[in-house]
Amino acid sequence: MTDTEYGVLVAVGPDGAHDGALDLAACEAVRRRTGVLLLHVVHSIRSAPSAVQQVDSLDRTLTRVGTDVLRDAAERLRTRLDGRAPMTTELATGPVAGTIAVRAADCELLIMERRDTGWAERLLTMSVTTRVATHTATPVIVVPEGWRHKYDEAALPVTVGVDRPLDAQDQVETALVYARDAGRRLVVLHAAWLAEQYQDLGFSNSTRDHWRHEAQRELELALSKVPDLYTVDVTVDVPWRRPADALVGATKTSYLLVLNRRDEHPLGAHLGPMTRAVLRHAEGPVMIVGRT
Repeated sequence: MTDTEYGVLVAVGPDGAHDGALDLAACEAVRRRTGVLLLHVVHSIRSAPSAVQQVDSLDRTLTRVGTDVLRDAAERLRTRLDGRAPMTTELATGPVAGTIAVRAADCELLIMERRDTGWAERLLTMSVTTRVATHTATPVIVVPEGWRHKYDEAALPVTVGVDRPLDAQDQVETALVYARDAGRRLVVLHAAWLAEQYQDLGFSNSTRDHWRHEAQRELELALSKVPDLYTVDVTVDVPWRRPADALVGATKTSYLLVLNRRDEHPLGAHLGPMTRAVLRHAEGPVMIVGRT
């Protein structure tokens, strides 16, 4: 066990927790030798409807929904854990994203789900997910709703996306530790690309290859400075492809895709448009981490 009794936190939404998130939570808890906390946050009602009786009735309804989804998730997770790790539930009240972020600060890992629903509801869900991922230092894994854990595919790698080759050292270390602890190989992915408008201005294949090879050279130079890098099987992949497309494609062939927050932004850490696009379209789990 770690110093944190419940090191894996799963945010359970009003429609419950799907199988993929619970599968992953059980695997992470057993591997990390820690427990799982299932958290549901009831959003506090501060405005309309204004009648006290209506507010009280709505609060009771929301609380009952939260209690029910936690009970269901706990029963299904308990079966997956089969006594190999402890688990508990918590029903909290307050702003959803802020409350999750505060509770995540005490954990090793936060697991959230991306809901594949209508555009308005998806926008709300992703807003919660991205706000939490931005404002907590805890690693956050976002799991697509329809994803199922690939228990029998041990060969699937951990892939880490690198946006600038020279910054690779700061971006790969968390993924390296994860891959080593999970007994998986590591793929370091950097997509070299130039906007098509510029390619049309006499951009030849030979120049394209030159840019890609230069990017790979810079990436490998930066990786040579990463301590203990080759304690795992490492592959460097520098395709000529739109970065968002390359990263989304990697979620189809990886156990986990690791992306970094943009901590150098003047307003503090945030998720850039590319990370948000990947989270919207990913077909597998995406872990958001801070740079080391």
